[in-house]
Amino acid sequence: CYLKKAQQLKPNLYDGSVIGKSDVVIVPDSEDTLMHAEESRSKMIGKQNAPQMIEKKVITKPIDYAALNQLSTDFNTRFVPQTESSAEQAFWS
Repeated sequence: CYLKKAQQLKPNLYDGSVIGKSDVVIVPDSEDTLMHAEESRSKMIGKQNAPQMIEKKVITKPIDYAALNQLSTDFNTRFVPQTESSAEQAFWS
């Protein structure tokens, strides 16, 4: 239901032929966008230094997508899938 409404509002976002294109649309950063980004960044820094966050040890650092993508590409070489069940697993299965 939600997907159909979204497809009606923005059909190009969900069109497979449009999604498959490798052409990138360049969107210039406007002053308004940059101002909102800076405001959001300053709010996040303010929240990081709040006593409640320090007390609960909440980590609000940004996600390192480069490292995350590297882990996902190296997953098959770093981790070997288990092929046999251990004796305990075989007993309980």
